[in-house]
Amino acid sequence: MEISLKKEKKEIHDQDFYFLRDFIYDNCGIYFRLEKKYLIEDKILARMEELNIRTITDYIYFLKYSGSKEDEMNLLYDFITINETSFFRNEPQFIVLKDEILKEIVKKDENYKFGLKTIRVWSAGCSSGEEPYTISIILNDYFGSFNNADDKWFTEIIATDINQSVLNKAIKGIYSDYSLRSTDPKIIDKCFNKISPKEFEIKDIYKQSIKFKKMNLLDSKSLSILPCFDIIFCRNVLIYFDLNSKKKVLEKFYELLKPGGYLFLGHSESLHGITAAFKLVLFQKALAYKKE
Repeated sequence: MEISLKKEKKEIHDQDFYFLRDFIYDNCGIYFRLEKKYLIEDKILARMEELNIRTITDYIYFLKYSGSKEDEMNLLYDFITINETSFFRNEPQFIVLKDEILKEIVKKDENYKFGLKTIRVWSAGCSSGEEPYTISIILNDYFGSFNNADDKWFTEIIATDINQSVLNKAIKGIYSDYSLRSTDPKIIDKCFNKISPKEFEIKDIYKQSIKFKKMNLLDSKSLSILPCFDIIFCRNVLIYFDLNSKKKVLEKFYELLKPGGYLFLGHSESLHGITAAFKLVLFQKALAYKKE
């Protein structure tokens, strides 16, 4: 008789999960309901086995006090967030940015004749950099056509993320053809250096206007040093937060937006039931939220 020995599947018990969930929430505001445990369970258990750590309590102790705690926290952030992105993702929003919002900003400042005109954009939750580089390409293309001495514009993009490992990739600016799957080939030829058949590096001109920073959106001290922005992109980030954390982040966004500034969320996200501070603006191709 043949006996089949099936290996018992390991799992994180609910009480241990609550302990881990609270630790994650306290550190970055990301909140996991019990029914979402399956999203991170296998990754956490595999990492614990790799470290020869037997309990969640010991794993959290390791996260807090190990000599490589910053690297380990970055790895944990990789486990709990989805860094799936690409250049020109949700392109209608970028069409609205270029064809309508930038024109509105320029028109608003058309009587400003002295000094350098500045447009400042925040990519909050920038992941591996595809979003801020897309914004940089659009801004460079748009304002590069301004040749009059009175129409010189300075563009600045602040790109932040809680995960240093994805920021390191963003700073390098090297991407696979998969990251460029939604990008017009003409833009690829113009804005990237091809370093291998399936690997491309963003050109330096599009790096110059971007400042990458590690930042927790719930860290009021870090946010207090930020300047005010004309536009904020925070797409598919608030989905990780509970209602209280969302309200705190959005209050800060409102504070940091200039009057008339715009907030872009992910295409399936909404501020309904969270805050009424922003005005919903329905453009022809996409929607955005405006600070009036």
